[in-house]
Amino acid sequence: MDMAALKRFGMTVRGRRLALGLTQDQVTAAGGPSDKRQTKIENGTPPAPSITTLAKLDRALRWEPGSAAAALNGGTPTPLEGRTLTTEDVERRVALALALERAGVTDLAARGAPREANGILNDEVIDSLIDLLNSLPAVNRDEG
Repeated sequence: MDMAALKRFGMTVRGRRLALGLTQDQVTAAGGPSDKRQTKIENGTPPAPSITTLAKLDRALRWEPGSAAAALNGGTPTPLEGRTLTTEDVERRVALALALERAGVTDLAARGAPREANGILNDEVIDSLIDLLNSLPAVNRDEG
């Protein structure tokens, strides 16, 4: 499996996790792979996930069975609730994750924020959060 495919798959997995508002610990608790394995997957680090790991991702990320395998092979995963994540959806969620990390935010609550019918934050809220977080000074984790 080439590195570009692993990176693309990692972005898809991370985007789905973020779209669901889940931490890696919560994915593990929902039957997903370990935090360490999730980090490798999300970063596109070889080796490619095993069939067992792909099934765990389907379950924890609420995808139809076989969706993680399809995504790994360049396809589009099918969420159980029927909404397919687009490339734009994934990129938006990854941008939010990067902005949260840059700002040093470890937990996020969005009570009362507008959501889609499936409970996921709507695009305008996510875009506003990204803009707000990117306007804050970056946190230097090496200090203190």
